[in-house]
Amino acid sequence: MGNSLPDDELCELFAGKLKIYQKRLGYRFSVDSLVLAAFAQKRAAGTVADLGTGSGILPIILSKTAAVKAITGIEVQEDLARLAQKNVALNHCETQVTIVHADIRAITKTFTAGSFDTVISNPPFYPAQSGRINPDPQKAISRHELCGTLSDFLRISRHLLKVSGKFLAIYPSVRVVDLIGEMRAFGIEPKTLQFIHPKCNEPANLLLVEGAKGAGREAKVLAPLVLYDASGHYTEQACHIFSAL
Repeated sequence: MGNSLPDDELCELFAGKLKIYQKRLGYRFSVDSLVLAAFAQKRAAGTVADLGTGSGILPIILSKTAAVKAITGIEVQEDLARLAQKNVALNHCETQVTIVHADIRAITKTFTAGSFDTVISNPPFYPAQSGRINPDPQKAISRHELCGTLSDFLRISRHLLKVSGKFLAIYPSVRVVDLIGEMRAFGIEPKTLQFIHPKCNEPANLLLVEGAKGAGREAKVLAPLVLYDASGHYTEQACHIFSAL
């Protein structure tokens, strides 16, 4: 019998500038994280909290952004928190990035109100009662609201953010009404929206949002982002965005 494969697999992105260990069979980041990272690069500043950091890819990318001073990645799954710490060390950004293993629903016990200038998140997309729950626990928690609902993520974001602090997230476009409603319910006003389309002739499936705590009611909608051309390759628009990461 041959040797079993190690649980972690090393992946290189952007011509080797970024190296990330991922779980071979568990949670793996997707293009969603890269799109959110590019969106956040232009908007995140000061002290940043990443709610549900997974393998740590968002804090690692944002650690190279001059306006970002320090980033705390918060992850409920202990094995993913350890993996994120491993990736932070691998990419030599320990001075800027801290990984905390914690349930975001109880994070008010760890961080006082107004501790951060920016909160970013790629939260679970689906309610716990909807669709098929993945049998893999890591994937299930990452995709369904098993360890935190949208309301939980917004409630904690309001607690963590300073007044006028920014909230940055990516979410399914079919839940845009839920997202905007919950943001406003927790005093985080949507300021910038950008819809993401798989292809130019297909409906949007994702939404990027920038909100601000305690801001006035006025928002702008950016030109849509189209990820793939007719042949399934990244569009020039997407390549331009990813090349800046």
